[in-house]
Formats: sequence, C-alpha cells, structure tokens
Amino acid sequence: MRRLVRNRAERWIFAAGTPERLAALRIGLCAVLTWRLTRGVFVDLAGQPAELFRPRSFMNLFSSQPDRGWVLAAQIAGIAAGALATVGLFARATLPVAWAAGMLLNGMVTSNGKIMHNDVLLLLCLVPLLIAPTADAWSLDAWRKGSRGSASVRYGWPVRTALLVVVGAYFFTGFAKLVTAGPAWATSSNMRWVLYLSSDSQASPNPFALFVADRAWLAHLVAAATLLLELSFPVVLWRSRLRPAYALGAAGLHGGIWLAMRLDYFAMAATAVIVLIDRPAVPPRGRNARGGRPGPYPLSKYEPFSRAGSESPAGDG
Repeated sequence: MRRLVRNRAERWIFAAGTPERLAALRIGLCAVLTWRLTRGVFVDLAGQPAELFRPRSFMNLFSSQPDRGWVLAAQIAGIAAGALATVGLFARATLPVAWAAGMLLNGMVTSNGKIMHNDVLLLLCLVPLLIAPTADAWSLDAWRKGSRGSASVRYGWPVRTALLVVVGAYFFTGFAKLVTAGPAWATSSNMRWVLYLSSDSQASPNPFALFVADRAWLAHLVAAATLLLELSFPVVLWRSRLRPAYALGAAGLHGGIWLAMRLDYFAMAATAVIVLIDRPAVPPRGRNARGGRPGPYPLSKYEPFSRAGSESPAGDG
C-alpha cells in the first residue's frame, strides 16, 4: 500500500505539463518578487547597530546588517533581474539572481528580532523554477530563438511542486493551530482577544477588527472558517476544479487580516492565487480520430493521483 501511494505520488508530480503553464507561473511569481524588492524597509535596516542584529539561518554569516551600499546594490540588481525574468530575457540567469537578492533582503527583515514570513511562500515556490526551463514560452528568450517547447515532464514537475508547497503552507499552518490550542482556537475567546489587542495596538481603533470582536458568534465563525480552509487545503490536489475557490478563500483570508490587523500578507495571497489559478486542465484542442470538430478530453482523465491522471500527456498543473 505504501509503495502504491508513493508510486502514484511520483507519477503525479512528474506528469507532463505545458510550457505555457510554467511560463505563466514564472511571469506571475517574478512580477510579485520584483514588486516586493522595491520596498524601502531594506535600506532602513542597512547599517543598524550590531546590538539590534538577531541573525537567522544563513544571516549568521554576517556580524551585523549589511551596509547601505551593499543593500542598495542587491536591491537594484534584484529589481533589474526580476523584471528581466518576468519578461523572460536570459531567464536562466536573471531568475536566480532575483531570487538570491530576495533571500538576502528578506533575511535582513527576519533578523531584526522577530520572525517575518510574509515572503517565505513566494521564495519557496520559486525554488523549483530556478532550474526549470521557464522561458520556453511567453518570453523574449523564446521569441529570440523562434521556437517553443511541447508538453513534457520538465514543464510539469515545477508547477506541481509549487502547488505542493502552497498546499503544505496552508495545511500545516492550520495543523499547528490544532497542535498548540486544539479546537479551543476557534471555540474560545481567542479570536476576539487577538482582534481587540490588534485594534488597541494601532494608531486609531480599527472598525473592522472591533466589528468582529464585538460579536462573539462572528468571531467563532471567522476562526472556524479559517481552520476549515487551512486544514482542507490538500483537497485541491485531488479536485482541480476547486482550486479557484481556494484561491479566492486564501485571498479573502489575507485581505481580512490586512483590514483587521494591518498585516501585509500580499505576497502570500498573490502566490497562492498565481499557483492555484490555471486554465482548464485539458490538453490543447485537436481533431478527433475521425477528423471531426475539435473537442476537449474529459477532465476526469486528468485528475491528480488517479491512474488516468498519471498518464496525462499535458497534466493539469
């Protein structure tokens, strides 16, 4: 049984995909990364006193926050490389440069005494794209070469890997809530107190936070809906038709967090939407065996983790 599950999982991950779907992922994620690299917070942190530096992970290679000149250089290089990767020019080189700049600059943000995970999902979903042929379609590289790829495993696995990363991020976030607090995370006054404290910590009372916190039933409903969304996220691996609904749910979740708490999770919401939203999961339309009118293959043939899905020529991304 264990071997059967493993084999089906491997067939699903390494099913074929289209260069257009991978290119869409490149364009969307690189555009978000480029926008996030324009923030001024990085320069503000540059040259801070060493006493304020609380390095995490690879940032332990530094004794303090990098100097302003190095930060500006990394920021400019990252923005330029991200823009080039978005349009698909020398993407094999420019995408890794933009990603490396994002790692360094966001490493500075999370080494300031508090773990900041606003851009973690974006950077993780970009990892498989670093070695993938992301510019074989919808790119200046493809236009220069005058060619494009056809459906292949090398276009499918990066998209599916990114999907697994998104699913894991939301599922384990909900799972951690249950491990640390259990059902009380939704049934107790936890959500109300969080919203009250968040409102009190802002410059002026937050009407959105107070509207929910003042209504116990609504606070319980919001908390329960959050848990349900996060814990049920893996369903999108089996039911591709539900992905737009979960993308909308993720966007609504992070939008609500921003309205009530003013916490910026735009990058996480945008990443979830870009990875989850796709055109219909069917191969290109073509004439049938009798030469009749073009028609799509049935969606059921390309459901992930199914026998038919593992043999899909184009995958469902």
